[in-house]
Amino acid sequence: PDTAIYIYADESQMLRVFNNLLKNAQQAMDSTRRGIINISLSKKEDKTVVVISDNGIGISDEQKKRIFQPNFTTKSSGTGLGLAMVKNIVDGFGGNIWFESAENIGTTFSVEFPVAK
Repeated sequence: PDTAIYIYADESQMLRVFNNLLKNAQQAMDSTRRGIINISLSKKEDKTVVVISDNGIGISDEQKKRIFQPNFTTKSSGTGLGLAMVKNIVDGFGGNIWFESAENIGTTFSVEFPVAK
């Protein structure tokens, strides 16, 4: 956007949200191809949307059902709390988070927040 967009949220919590999503995108990369992460910001009426997409390994249909559940992880290490925490933070600030994913193609997470008035 050409102008600044403001939301009502805590800066440190937003840092947690986006650090987690970016770290997950990085960790989803397949070593057999060049990894790409795209980030975009847009404003649609009274909402702002941040989209983070990668060309990583993707999320299986079985995993998609549980992706925001606490203690669920697709990794060999980690607690499985990252995306559950992200969803909780986003919901707490009146936002919404969703994703689309295809195995061996990549994943796109979208995070939407109401614009501050």
